[in-house]
Amino acid sequence: MNMKKSLIALAVAGVCASTAAMAEVSVYGQANVSYDVIDNDKNRDSHGVGSNASRFGLKGSEDLGGGLSAIYQIESQIAIGAGLGGTENPGSQTAVAFRDTFAGLKSDTMGTVRLGRFDTPYKLATRGMDMFHNTIADNRSLMGIGHDVRASNSVGFNSLNYSGFSAAVSYFGDQGGTAPGFNTPTVGSLNSLNNTNEGFSIAGMYNAGPYYATAAYQSISNGLSYTNLSTEAWKIGGGYSVDAFAINGVYEKIENRNGSGSSRGWYLSGKYNVTSADALKLAYTDIDHAVGGASNTGAKQYSVGYDHKMSNRTTLYALYTKLDTDSNGSYALGWNSGSTSVSNAGIGQSPSAFSAGMKHSF
Repeated sequence: MNMKKSLIALAVAGVCASTAAMAEVSVYGQANVSYDVIDNDKNRDSHGVGSNASRFGLKGSEDLGGGLSAIYQIESQIAIGAGLGGTENPGSQTAVAFRDTFAGLKSDTMGTVRLGRFDTPYKLATRGMDMFHNTIADNRSLMGIGHDVRASNSVGFNSLNYSGFSAAVSYFGDQGGTAPGFNTPTVGSLNSLNNTNEGFSIAGMYNAGPYYATAAYQSISNGLSYTNLSTEAWKIGGGYSVDAFAINGVYEKIENRNGSGSSRGWYLSGKYNVTSADALKLAYTDIDHAVGGASNTGAKQYSVGYDHKMSNRTTLYALYTKLDTDSNGSYALGWNSGSTSVSNAGIGQSPSAFSAGMKHSF
């Protein structure tokens, strides 16, 4: 009898120990789906279900003592309903650990060091300022192209917050033959393993009370490519947010160091909280993209939307967005965002889209 009791006690202890160990792992995610109706201007129109950076992840930490913790995260993207996008656009990528996945150390007195695959500081500096981020109205249809990226083979450091000030820096090495953000060299160049690339990214942020301000710089080199593609970008941003409303503004310059042209863009957005659960949003993006010195290669984007918050985790939304493209410009809605829905790109074409959806976080 005593032996039976001992075996039962050991079994219970084992279950409790296993449960305690599993309790250190946090399961989280987001389901963000919409029905998108796209007017492709001169091309065939399209409509269907879009998945907007829907994701599933595991994360956790272990207290190592002395204010030091080991941390990890594994995050994958889910293309709910398959979406409208091509298989190569970021919103359609569903490989395991495609999103931020890393391991590192976190110090209560110094900051956090991570190694793995994660968003660059340049991207994170202004991502939260986009009122329509990870939808077909995302401002990355025009801004941050080739630089608002998540990079593999990265090592990064994030400082602590000192009276509202913080900083982040990262270095990313060879991307396995593909430059970050699908920034593939053009003009017949081969994106091979010999076409190595690396990048450096740094951002400073101030976030205190209703004010937010940031400045960021990023350099990407494509090494021995045929076109010697090498770009650098910098941007500044500022925002003001209170209970009733919020406004954001960003200015960005991206320059190709091989002389193939540069772009200057700016973004302005606003949100008015009609009630505690309802918000009206507006955004305007303008880019002057002098590719190879060619004229009339810019574009403008107009977006309007309405959010209805049903709970702290569930929001319904509707939006309309339109590109107004110059005669020699070629841009697509949604291609560089987290959405699987994209429009067709074409010289001088001005696509538009209506989207209605739901975002649920868990």
